[in-house]
Amino acid sequence: MGGIGSGTWCRWNTKTTTEECKRIDIRYMKRNGLLAPGRLGSLSWTSNGEPLGDIRYRYSRNCLELNYRYRVNGGDWQPVSQSVPITTTPCNYGNERHWFHCPRCNYRCAILYSGSSHFLCRKCYKLPYNSQMQTDLDRMASQLDGLGERIFEHHEYGDGWPKKKGMHQKTFERLLSRYENLEFGLDQLTMARFGLKLSSM
Repeated sequence: MGGIGSGTWCRWNTKTTTEECKRIDIRYMKRNGLLAPGRLGSLSWTSNGEPLGDIRYRYSRNCLELNYRYRVNGGDWQPVSQSVPITTTPCNYGNERHWFHCPRCNYRCAILYSGSSHFLCRKCYKLPYNSQMQTDLDRMASQLDGLGERIFEHHEYGDGWPKKKGMHQKTFERLLSRYENLEFGLDQLTMARFGLKLSSM
């Protein structure tokens, strides 16, 4: 099996942004039916048609098990097994929303990034949205964050719950529709930009 890289694809300096790092987005996995209990699959990344690495996963109700290889600066490949806790919260109109809990800080988030040997949250890797380097992906993520802060009582990295107190229901429903369209667009743009491919086994 391939690995997730040589350790040099994500540069840890003041110019590193979220877009430079491989990511796992639980919202995309949910929408594509990849969160069925016992599900086995793989995730791989490409850039301009060239493979950047892959990992394998197994999903259970409360956990995503990741297995892959990792190396630093051309050194020996090392096997990595990582368990990522998963919880759910009810959505406003039924169903439920899935969340990762960062394996390091337990922060609830929708996206994990691989900046070294493990997938962690954006806060642990201190990944900013650099306004001077913003791309269309970062701009859309910033719009999603801003709208989420406006309409949700609690909001974290592009996900929120429940309706903000004092907001009229019709206003909330209108803005929620816009929020969900932005969220879907961000998923599609992320997949196109990173060439992420998912498969089941």
